[in-house]
Amino acid sequence: MRTPNRLPAVPDEIIEAFRTIAPTVEAFARENNLLIERYRRGKGAWELHFERQIGGQANLILSYRERTGHVLDLSAVWWVDDRVTRTRRLRADKIGVYDRRDTPKALRQLLESALARVDSWSDADLGPPRGPFNDRAAEPADSGPAAGR
Repeated sequence: MRTPNRLPAVPDEIIEAFRTIAPTVEAFARENNLLIERYRRGKGAWELHFERQIGGQANLILSYRERTGHVLDLSAVWWVDDRVTRTRRLRADKIGVYDRRDTPKALRQLLESALARVDSWSDADLGPPRGPFNDRAAEPADSGPAAGR
């Protein structure tokens, strides 16, 4: 019987998929001052989290595609919370797909493209406010990465 608060174990094949790309992703994160969250909430994904200098939080999300296994999807999300109105505005795009049979250089280029895309977004690119959220939901999911981009 599983404890209600315990997250499911991440399957070995997902851990192995990320193990093969870890050196590239970790170097990219280090060079760009991004915080890596591995398998957050038991999901088959790594999130590269950062604060934007123009406000809000952003993630680059590498997700394991269960049906194929050799493919990782890369998405980018930027959100800005308004704590007074308890609303959130956001922008999310699928950036591309990385085939693990490809080179680490191809992964790095895809990550660079994703970061450049997020850095190009302005307040006008955010969607309409959604909510209201309870106070806890409006708090950032992390204790916060280093300085913003």
